[in-house]
Amino acid sequence: MTAIFTLFLAFIGGVTLTHFYIQAADGRGPVALPNHRTMHKGRVVVGGGIPLLVSALITTLIFWPLDPRLGALIATGLVLAVVSFLDDMQPISRRLRFAVHLGAAVACVVSVHYSASIFGDILPFWLDRLLAVLALVWYINLYNFMDGIDGIASVETATVAGGYAIVVMSLGDWNSVYLGLALAVAGAALGFLFWNWHPARIFLGDVGSIPLGLITGWLMVDLAVRVSLAAALILPLYFAADASLTILNRLRKGERIWEPHRSHFYQRSARAAGSHSVVVKCVIAANCVLVGLAVLALTKPFVAFALAVLTVAVLLSWMQFLATRPIPQQSDEKA
Repeated sequence: MTAIFTLFLAFIGGVTLTHFYIQAADGRGPVALPNHRTMHKGRVVVGGGIPLLVSALITTLIFWPLDPRLGALIATGLVLAVVSFLDDMQPISRRLRFAVHLGAAVACVVSVHYSASIFGDILPFWLDRLLAVLALVWYINLYNFMDGIDGIASVETATVAGGYAIVVMSLGDWNSVYLGLALAVAGAALGFLFWNWHPARIFLGDVGSIPLGLITGWLMVDLAVRVSLAAALILPLYFAADASLTILNRLRKGERIWEPHRSHFYQRSARAAGSHSVVVKCVIAANCVLVGLAVLALTKPFVAFALAVLTVAVLLSWMQFLATRPIPQQSDEKA
């Protein structure tokens, strides 16, 4: 029952607090204005990560004990949120931003017991930890890169955090340190999605996407250490694949990968289809399959991972197919 209450209260908090934030910030807070690199039209309030994170934090503290490891994650996430909020208000240097992200990733990896392996005892200790730090820094940033159309990052957050909770609970591990936070984040993300679905009235902003990248990445590290490396790789596989393949393609073309763009699979397909919602609905379907495969990975990791790769390949192929179609002249969706 605690899990249900956590999910429900976080959802209600996400809906309600986001509504109040939109009212308070409209005309006074940071806004996103359309340009040739963005995928929206008109002024949209930025900073939706604030009510989402507040809802998740309050719900977690109400229903779940504050373990030191959970406290470390919350504290690190709050530091990232503050720095990212400042970045939303006035862009900070890339070096400072990278240093903060690196520090957050190190804090996560240091929290793993020295006797535990993140990548399944296949690497030396130093390489295991170094690779984990680099992967987490990349994951934090790709979460920001992938927050480019209405609803997509909210959906990813709900399914990855919710998927973590489902995998852990399927093992009967109701005492997991991070279970409450995972449920609260999933519920709050679904509540935020009510306002972030097309046509979005609010965006996460860096204050949302960056801390959520850390939180979901931290959950995947915990899943890899305690439960299943395959499950940890499967849950965020779509985001990781879309972002990574896009970066590699831009590097191949000699483009500046740190500059804003509209080259991701989901962006090109949404623009060509004239619809954000149809793309996000397919991401929802694929992510639900990935959650099921993450559970399967508990008993058949290689089969589950192979099927997950196939699932994401089908999704990306479909997006690529959409992207090659002529862009519609009229649409009831923003593009």
